[in-house]
Amino acid sequence: MLNKSHIDLDKLNKVPSNHPFEYKDVVSDDFPTEDHGIDGRRFKSEVENGKYENVTVNKETDNRVQYKKL
Repeated sequence: MLNKSHIDLDKLNKVPSNHPFEYKDVVSDDFPTEDHGIDGRRFKSEVENGKYENVTVNKETDNRVQYKKL
């Protein structure tokens, strides 16, 4: 099992700068929907730990995290 999120880098690269997005907007199409919760938390951790230098957490609520590409 991989210890990295299942982000489609092509989708992430197409997100415009300063444009908010959510995990569901950049996850790989072939990744099972039922695993999005766990993988979304993994993506958030990767963002917070600087794996994606141009992505930050923009806004967070109890059940939703919005990111922003710099």
